[in-house]
Amino acid sequence: MWCCKSSCEDTALAAYARSLQNKEDDQTSAMLLPMYTVPVKDLLLMGEIEPHEELKAKGILVVFDKSMGNAAFISHQWVGNNHPDPEFKQMQVLQAALRHIMSDLKHIPLDVVTEMVLPGSKDLPTSKLVEKELFIWYDYFSCPQMESANKGSRSDLSKAIESIPAYVASCAFFFVLCPVIENENLQKIFSPRSWARRGWCRLERACCELGQNQSWIVVKAPTSLELISCPSASMGSGPPGQGDFSVPMDRAKMAPVLMATLKRKILQLLQAQDFVSYRVVLNQQSVYLKGLEEVGIEGSYKPVPGFEESFERESMDSCCLLVEEFLYQNGFRRIGERDAGGWMPLHYAALSGDLPLIQGLIARGANPNCKTTKDQPLVGLPPLTSALAICVMFRHHGATEFLISARASLTGGVSLCTPLIAAAVADSAEGVRLLCEARCDPHRRNLAGAGAFGTACTHGTVHAVEELLQQTGGHRLDVTLALHETMMNHGGTATLVQRLLDLRADMNDQSFTWWKPFVGLGLLSMQKVVQHKFGKKTLCSKLMYHGGHGGTPLMLAMLTSQYEAAACLIAAGARLDLRNSRGWTAKDFAEGPVPDFLLEAFEGSREGCCRVTSAALRNSCLQA
Repeated sequence: MWCCKSSCEDTALAAYARSLQNKEDDQTSAMLLPMYTVPVKDLLLMGEIEPHEELKAKGILVVFDKSMGNAAFISHQWVGNNHPDPEFKQMQVLQAALRHIMSDLKHIPLDVVTEMVLPGSKDLPTSKLVEKELFIWYDYFSCPQMESANKGSRSDLSKAIESIPAYVASCAFFFVLCPVIENENLQKIFSPRSWARRGWCRLERACCELGQNQSWIVVKAPTSLELISCPSASMGSGPPGQGDFSVPMDRAKMAPVLMATLKRKILQLLQAQDFVSYRVVLNQQSVYLKGLEEVGIEGSYKPVPGFEESFERESMDSCCLLVEEFLYQNGFRRIGERDAGGWMPLHYAALSGDLPLIQGLIARGANPNCKTTKDQPLVGLPPLTSALAICVMFRHHGATEFLISARASLTGGVSLCTPLIAAAVADSAEGVRLLCEARCDPHRRNLAGAGAFGTACTHGTVHAVEELLQQTGGHRLDVTLALHETMMNHGGTATLVQRLLDLRADMNDQSFTWWKPFVGLGLLSMQKVVQHKFGKKTLCSKLMYHGGHGGTPLMLAMLTSQYEAAACLIAAGARLDLRNSRGWTAKDFAEGPVPDFLLEAFEGSREGCCRVTSAALRNSCLQA
């Protein structure tokens, strides 16, 4: 039958996976340089950040071993040119957050998107962070900083870079330290969004995603911490090779590290005989490796041996050969099979974006409108997702164009992740353009009632927002509602806020309710408000309890710790005296320490917010 479930037991994939069972586990990441860390008790005493060599000479560095306790990997962006934190602003936030974890906080809550999309996910009890001694890995402490660049690839710094996957794997916890930091000398603003654009930060995030524990803890402020477990909540991150590098040659240094990490993960999944996850990572290689085509990466890893001996290659044309090798490597026997994860071969091919392969599958009878039947948490996709939506989500524009020509449904039918919603989430202006030029209605809503424009604003995907404005001419778009939606997740950048204000969004609007964006959100809000009143308080329940019925965009920005967006609203003249239906003002949501420019604004001076907004707009990715 066309939709029968796949049994891998008699495939070459399964046989190869069984053969790996008898081999010693040599798929752990290589640690070429010892893992130098700082005990948390010493980190909390620091008043300045000293380099690796000085800390080592003082005897503060400790070579970590798992028998000693737990380690935490700190992923952060440098907020100075030649020093990671010249004014100690970023480290002060980490110190205060760690003290908060070790004293008042009982759980690190899920971020709003993870709670909505993966309802089975759990908060992280802080007891896990304090039950054993904690050691901190931080690049400036843990990697040599004073070596001559002439030492080349065998320098200790190069060894440390190659060991990043091993360091991440050895850590029980992965922290993303990304508070909003102003560097007045550089006239730059550093934020969660700028962290997500950094190439090295993307590599560290990829190592976390490809490790045993795919969750990470985001530190936005001393008391603003959240646990992210869903890829669609990952603050706009993309492939490491397409990230920003201060030194362009670093892209070439990073490439083999990423490739080796992918290979290890694929073999680990084979050893575990987790064939669904194996297929996801195998076909996601092309996504991870985007941007590295010119630095010596020769294509994806194909682990299962013996294909050449199993088929008479001379009797096959190139298209047939490509399809057969794909089925062989993925453990499928037929194009119409559906695996235990609810995906068919065409879905995995769409994930890879391999245009000739997709063309070959369609030519041999694959249904361009087949949908997944289960969610796939590894890539953040819900059930009922089409191959076209998958191509759009991962920005495979050539494959997208072909599937449209093959009469794939532009709307995706009954689905949460329609192709247009996927384009909005992925910040794919090209995806929006291709769909709209094929006569997809840019106003069409998904199964829950969400539209593409509001979704793009929620995710802060400014290029998709601009293309949707272009395609619609701005007609039938509620920009004031969109301004509220921008504050619900990670969309609150100065660039997007200013764009919506330029379109005459009302920054002081208090008419927002959770029913306005889409019906599904209204239904969820009913549950979460009751939960907040009488049960467990979460970030999502808090947002829905306080954010509707009289909440302004500024209040929502403070609720979600989107301080750059809050600064932009205040700089534009947002009122600070308004109260929501609970009687709260925006200042009341400034729990714990918040950036100085906001404290100054709440005390009557908006100068700092104007300065921060100006710097953020000057360095915006949209202007670039």
